[in-house]
Amino acid sequence: MNQFWELLIKGIPIGISNTLPGISGGTMALVLGIYDRLVNGIKKINLRILIPILFGAVIGVVGGSKVIVGLFDLQPGFTMAFLLGLIFTSSKVTIKEIDKFNFKTIALFIVGLIIAYYYSIDIDSAASGADISWLKFFWGGAIGSVAMILPGVSGGTILIMLGLYQNVLQAITNFDIPILFSFGLGVAVGLLGFSWLLSYLLDRWRSLLMALLTGLILGSMRTVIPDQIGILEIVGFLLGFLSIWILDKREV
Repeated sequence: MNQFWELLIKGIPIGISNTLPGISGGTMALVLGIYDRLVNGIKKINLRILIPILFGAVIGVVGGSKVIVGLFDLQPGFTMAFLLGLIFTSSKVTIKEIDKFNFKTIALFIVGLIIAYYYSIDIDSAASGADISWLKFFWGGAIGSVAMILPGVSGGTILIMLGLYQNVLQAITNFDIPILFSFGLGVAVGLLGFSWLLSYLLDRWRSLLMALLTGLILGSMRTVIPDQIGILEIVGFLLGFLSIWILDKREV
């Protein structure tokens, strides 16, 4: 029972981190000292490990989503600048994992940058009410689930790149069952499938994978660039910047 409550409590900040672009659930699991247990629990489908972390993460996601949605309504410019700072600084986590810069790593970085920049959708346009298929929410959940098992990659950043970020937050706060079911099913499939694939890629081509991810992270920044720059936006960016900087220092 002690382990259950320990994992549930540690699951809460993991859930919160998955609502914030730039902060990776995998990085938070590293900081909290449960990363290996989480990855092994996913691989072996160990419910004693997964259930308490999942319950805690759900609590964190619901709470974090309500806060972010409220901030978007009250101070959209400040919130977008804060997210911009989170995303920009989170790239330092993946850059540190690149062994050396050569033709392959630079080429993959550029490819990631171009893909993310080209496919990123303006966050306001994504929230404008355009119809999004349940299939896209499913794939968004599957791809975003990578953030739970790969430190340095933010699920929120991936959802921004796919144009699903605010839609998913709204679905969580409004308990939109069809969207949550599609997204949650995608997360489950992604965790079970990608945990093995990512382990393989990280073992064999870690540096190349991190170069690609760095490009994807930086390219997705176009989505959260504020319409105008003022004091509040500068403060928001600096707060986001410092949040990741301090978190990364703690991890080291």
